[in-house]
Amino acid sequence: MRSLFILMLIALTLLFSCSKKQKTVDSLQGLPPVELLAKGNQAYLDGNMEEALKAYGVVYDRYPTSREYIDAVMGMARAYNNMGDFEKGFDLLYNLIRENMVPTRIPEIYNEMAKYYEVSALYGRQVGISREEEDYQKALSYYQKAVDYPNSDDAQAKSYAQFQIGELYAKLGKYQEAGLAYQSAVYKYHGTEWAQLAQQRFDQLRQEGQITLSPIQPEQKPVTPVSQPADTSKTPE
Repeated sequence: MRSLFILMLIALTLLFSCSKKQKTVDSLQGLPPVELLAKGNQAYLDGNMEEALKAYGVVYDRYPTSREYIDAVMGMARAYNNMGDFEKGFDLLYNLIRENMVPTRIPEIYNEMAKYYEVSALYGRQVGISREEEDYQKALSYYQKAVDYPNSDDAQAKSYAQFQIGELYAKLGKYQEAGLAYQSAVYKYHGTEWAQLAQQRFDQLRQEGQITLSPIQPEQKPVTPVSQPADTSKTPE
């Protein structure tokens, strides 16, 4: 008798939980994409990944042609990454690249794909999986794709990617390559916040004796490192 009571209690709890979730989703259905995106962003900032996914998910399912669609998908990817579901987050970004709905935003999406591998490297270190260098190399390849993408002039996304290339080379202990990457950020994206940070990091490495490169002059064009990260498959092994 006691066992039957416990089973009934569990069933009622599950039913109540599912009903509550359905009501939450239903309450979002009538909202326009801009409000759904705002709710998703706020939930994400509050650390409530499940609520963020619900709001983003309505845009994803019901408004695939809206202006908010790409931001919602990237929000979903970030939320999944924060929940540890890295493959699902990466697949969303990969499909955005394949859809190529707004070419001007492709560098931004490549940056998110690179961040996936940076998070994966951190996660691997925490759980004792030794693949940090491999993940950093894959992140480098996607940041390079963001910089090289020809159909977008998104200086914010590209300057961020170029700066991150320098940061990752520094983490790998390849300081000369890091210095060249920082120089490229300063030269190509002068005036952006990431170019300013790149200049600071370059000066720091010189002061520490990690690099012997001379400060770049306005009329000089930085030398691109000979060895570039190889292209990678859709998901890590």
